[in-house]
Amino acid sequence: MPLAPELNVDEIIIAAMARQLKGEVLVSSVTAFGALAAHLAKRRYAPDLAVLSTPESGMDVTPMPTLTLGQFLTDVQQGIPLTMEDIFDAIFTDHFRIWINPSQIDQYGNTNITAIGDWHQPKVALVGSRGIPEDTSHLSETFYYILNHSPRAVVARVDFRSGAGNGESRRGLQHHGAPTVLVTDLGVFDFTGPDGTMAIRSLHPGVTVEEVQGRTGFPVHVPSGEIPSTDPPTPDDIRIIRDADPLEVRKLELMSGPMAAEKFVNIYERERQTLHATYPRIGKLGR
Repeated sequence: MPLAPELNVDEIIIAAMARQLKGEVLVSSVTAFGALAAHLAKRRYAPDLAVLSTPESGMDVTPMPTLTLGQFLTDVQQGIPLTMEDIFDAIFTDHFRIWINPSQIDQYGNTNITAIGDWHQPKVALVGSRGIPEDTSHLSETFYYILNHSPRAVVARVDFRSGAGNGESRRGLQHHGAPTVLVTDLGVFDFTGPDGTMAIRSLHPGVTVEEVQGRTGFPVHVPSGEIPSTDPPTPDDIRIIRDADPLEVRKLELMSGPMAAEKFVNIYERERQTLHATYPRIGKLGR
């Protein structure tokens, strides 16, 4: 069954992500979904969070997902400045959280954002491991989301281990950094199955276990008893998400091909117009 028609998949995912965040930690918002989840959590579920928009903007500014030009719209806000040293200090002292969107995640929670295919001759070269090795060895909670739950993304074994999961990858590491939660367009999952494998925590309204198994590259552990339905976003959740992202930058992460290109151009032009109206001298100063 498809997701219940009255729900938008982007909003149910963001709300589910937001509800995982808690405590006095610094939350980094690298993607539109991560930014909106952090913003929503701060507003509704975890007021003690410190939200990092960009290193330039610092903490506790409205994330406002944007394309390149729109970065000005965020950076002019008055935030608490941070250095990269501050951010790494937060990681190494377990005061940092981030939602990571891997290209692949496997049954043990190993993640890949480095390369698809054989390492020596990859089909696709990706961004590289970046900060995931530190996150998956120092943080007590590691969060992942995937917007298209499919056998190509949720795989039996990742092509390259950018971040350590459970099982063999956890040998020599403490439990800190072990995978905590995966949110997808089908449900919310954790890694409480046998030997630290992926298990169903809740399914989004309208989604079935059979659909999850059919769109996963390995058998997902199904806990005994009735499987809960993911709590849908409340009207307040939806209002906060839409107010923070009026141009719907978040929806670009759900699109591909010509549809994504058309959406990108539309958002880019609307941002350019907003930037020009707000800062009419920027174009002249940049010449």
